[in-house]
Amino acid sequence: MYRLFIPILLLLACLAPLRAASQSSMWSGLLPQQQRELTLGKPVVIEEVIAGNPWPRFTVYQVVKSSSAQAAAVFWDCELDPKYVPNCLSVKPVAHPSPWIYEGEYMLKMPMMLPNEVYITRNVLQAQEVPEVYEISWNVQKARYIKRSNGNIRIEPLSPNAYSTQGKGEQSLIRYTNLVIPSSSIAGLLQPMARSQVVESVKALANQIENEIKISPELLNQQMEKLTQALKAIPTG
Repeated sequence: MYRLFIPILLLLACLAPLRAASQSSMWSGLLPQQQRELTLGKPVVIEEVIAGNPWPRFTVYQVVKSSSAQAAAVFWDCELDPKYVPNCLSVKPVAHPSPWIYEGEYMLKMPMMLPNEVYITRNVLQAQEVPEVYEISWNVQKARYIKRSNGNIRIEPLSPNAYSTQGKGEQSLIRYTNLVIPSSSIAGLLQPMARSQVVESVKALANQIENEIKISPELLNQQMEKLTQALKAIPTG
């Protein structure tokens, strides 16, 4: 899987509970129409044109029926990607220099009889600056079809005031951002696949999280424990 930033809080916001302020930071930045799409279970996709790059920066928002910790724990389990991420054939560990850093070799199925994409990505779990808010960033260090790629995912709990959550249980908002700089001459042909891959991967992540809550709680507990231990190991100060 291709492997979102904490805004500066206004002085007034500092007077309110930190948890309440953090919960609304991404949601309140969305347009009413985008919020409506998310309440219907649909992803919101934003494409940002980057000068000199044939591909835009993709940002996908998705609501998931889970706590932010559960969502982050599933995403951090990189080696699980082949089981649910579209076109992801394998993930092999390359290095694990720290509990909060994971480097893996990913194999991605390509269209049009092209050889599979093989790339090495460095995934970094960020220290929590706000309770219940999780961020993971990544950058591709070596690949067959791209020069460079980097992105991040930010997961926040949805405030009960964001929209009516009656009967829906705990929910979180995912923001997944990725920028790819291709090196292949067929970059233009592959752009639709890149967009689809990003959107479908985020939807698949949400489905995986919700499925684990329902049918694989033991696996989810193990993932959450690994996430907790990795966060504790991150140096502070």
